[in-house]
Amino acid sequence: MTIDKKVIVLLVFAGSLIGCARQNQVNHEEKAPLVLFSDTTGSRRLPLEARKFSTAISIAAVGDIMLANYTSQYMQTHGLNYPFDSTRSILAGADIAFGNLEAPFTHTGTKFEKTFNFKVPPEFAPSLIHAGFDVVTLANNHILDYGVEGLKNTLQVLDSIGLAYCGAGLSLEQAQRPAILERKGYRVAFLGYSLTFPEEFWATRTSAGTNYPRNLPANIAHADSLSDLIVVTFHWGAEGSNYPKDYQKHFAHLAIDCGADLVIGHHPHVLQGLEIYKNRLIAYSLGNFSFSSYSRRSTESMILKVHLTKKGLLFAKIIPVSVDNYEVAFQPRVLKGRRANVILEHLKEFSQPLNSTGIIDDRGYIWGRELSAGDSLIVQQLIDQKPGPTLSQ
Repeated sequence: MTIDKKVIVLLVFAGSLIGCARQNQVNHEEKAPLVLFSDTTGSRRLPLEARKFSTAISIAAVGDIMLANYTSQYMQTHGLNYPFDSTRSILAGADIAFGNLEAPFTHTGTKFEKTFNFKVPPEFAPSLIHAGFDVVTLANNHILDYGVEGLKNTLQVLDSIGLAYCGAGLSLEQAQRPAILERKGYRVAFLGYSLTFPEEFWATRTSAGTNYPRNLPANIAHADSLSDLIVVTFHWGAEGSNYPKDYQKHFAHLAIDCGADLVIGHHPHVLQGLEIYKNRLIAYSLGNFSFSSYSRRSTESMILKVHLTKKGLLFAKIIPVSVDNYEVAFQPRVLKGRRANVILEHLKEFSQPLNSTGIIDDRGYIWGRELSAGDSLIVQQLIDQKPGPTLSQ
């Protein structure tokens, strides 16, 4: 039998080769597949012994989503789904798609006195569902731009369209409550935290607001009792900085030490490096995604598609994205070729101080402890969803 070296996958391999890390692990008996994978000597076909496989969960994560101002105008002209038309296949192709909702869905509310205030017409909210999103965090420095009324309206809108959320609420208890989604027999918990000002936005025992991580260990322990995997998201860092501050690293490591399986960051509006810590992936900042800004600084972004098991990171794929709104007009576009490679090289540079060795390969893959680019079973079809329109020049 002749094997085409360009063929990477003969059939979809939907599991990882690792076992249980928690007692409530769900196991599935599967027949031994034949899988093609690439290494330095070409493609090989390996028979796999029958064994128990732990199903991997795929999570597609993006950064800041802010649909006000210019984006709202484009949506009024080009349709509700316009901002996500180019990325829908990737987001919908993941088991769970996540983003940071940066502005409230409200027509009313008292404007908080600050430099920038945003609100989005509630009728635009279904665009997130159509885009493929399953869960958002509200823990950020804009969700209370129009006060408690704006937040309350947002919660009602998200409930009405069936979009899960975490990170803010009308009480501290609600703000600390995890969003839990069930996929493939697993329960995945999302916890959202904001470390950004104004401090008045942080929920207290007597006031609504966002979730400041003062109770992070207890929150994670509670989420662990309810779920199989935990994703912790932070709104943090310095705007415009490609490198995390020491406190970001402290809280990221603390979250993983307490039981988090993935840490996702946002707020700087630019990309920051990625780190593997205890075989858990930390993305310190995913940058902007669909964000209503013409900033010349915030032009590079990514969709991070992570495959998790009970031992942490199986593998991840960085999908470079242009968010240069002079070019893409408020519709993020997947990049290919030279321009995609530029973003990957930047991420390698930003990630270098965070790891003892390079963790991003030339194709944008990040390998967990159980897999490597050279000698592992690569589940290509689980990573490379059809990306839709791309920019290659």
